[in-house]
Amino acid sequence: MLLVVDRDVDVVKVTKDLIKIDTRNPPGLTTEAVEYLQNLFSSFKTKVYSKENGKENLVVEISRGKPTIMLTSHLDTVPSEDMLLNPVIVDGKLYGRGSCDAKGCVAAICKAGLELADSVELGLKLAFTADEEIGGVNGLGFVFPREKSDLVLIGEPTGSCKVGVLQAAVFALDIEISGESGHTATKDAKDGAIYKASEYIISTLEKFKHVKGEFKKYKTIFEELGYGFLVRGCGDAVFNPAIIKGGIKRNVVAPRCTIKADVRFAPWVNVNEIRDALFDDRIESIKVEGFLRPYGVNFDNVDFKKDLKVLEILKKAIERENMEPKAVFSLGVGDSRHVRKFGIPAFYLGPGGENLHSENEYVYISELYTASQVYCNFVRIFSREVAEL
Repeated sequence: MLLVVDRDVDVVKVTKDLIKIDTRNPPGLTTEAVEYLQNLFSSFKTKVYSKENGKENLVVEISRGKPTIMLTSHLDTVPSEDMLLNPVIVDGKLYGRGSCDAKGCVAAICKAGLELADSVELGLKLAFTADEEIGGVNGLGFVFPREKSDLVLIGEPTGSCKVGVLQAAVFALDIEISGESGHTATKDAKDGAIYKASEYIISTLEKFKHVKGEFKKYKTIFEELGYGFLVRGCGDAVFNPAIIKGGIKRNVVAPRCTIKADVRFAPWVNVNEIRDALFDDRIESIKVEGFLRPYGVNFDNVDFKKDLKVLEILKKAIERENMEPKAVFSLGVGDSRHVRKFGIPAFYLGPGGENLHSENEYVYISELYTASQVYCNFVRIFSREVAEL
């Protein structure tokens, strides 16, 4: 028997309410946000999962059945000044920390879940998770093995007509540079490690501008489905010298220096190009502190036919709102790896905005409604057309 619920949820109010709840990470506490959402879904069966105290994750069971779809997004945000916890609306844009990434996504999922509650018979779960901004191990990475679903849509601010289909490979590197030390008064600073590191950074940034892969064949996959294809971000590869550590004291030319770098590249880029761009006579060694493989269509162990079936239905869901669907690659990474590593399709889609992680972050109010409707369209079409996945 289907549950009859009040569908009239104010998606703007929910977004504003969530912005006011402090989930900045660190420390990334989600208790208050989970309690708020539990109240919103008080008529439904809910489960709370927590790997770390104060970082609760909420799962809402909207309906049971097969196959099971999970709509999910994260509750934590990047750090900010306190003033950004006060939501402001200007010219159809809702500003505030997390408005775009990803509390607007959470609100759109809430609206869709409540609207779908008495109109579908397949399985539908909503998951609101912690710690995505620091890798998601305590969030979807902890929840999904306990709440397996047949496919997942992840709320991220792609824009309601754009589907995130692939994410980058990432290296976390420690690059060691050595130089000659001496007293500031007698030793030329150009012989020291800090100066050599600055030269290395400038030359490596320039080399990365010219790292280009070939994605025509990959683009064809989506064009044949009726999607446009976009590469978002700073190109096919980026080098970010995020932290520099070195030196002994102020009046000593530094003998050693470590650059902690974030390197990201599209999976169609040959790793030898990345290696050539990184290595230089000035460096002593490069240590790989971490590596994240690329996840997405045709680059992991998810069955290609399953991905195509989900994309076909997402296309219909987007076109129903008179929009042209686009497949998107981004150098960013997110929670899809916590799902796709199990061989289960997972894609990104959510209300669009701009300036995520900045002081001027905002989500378009119109996108909150449109993305929510796309979620509803997708679930309904999937329920009608797919018996199993």
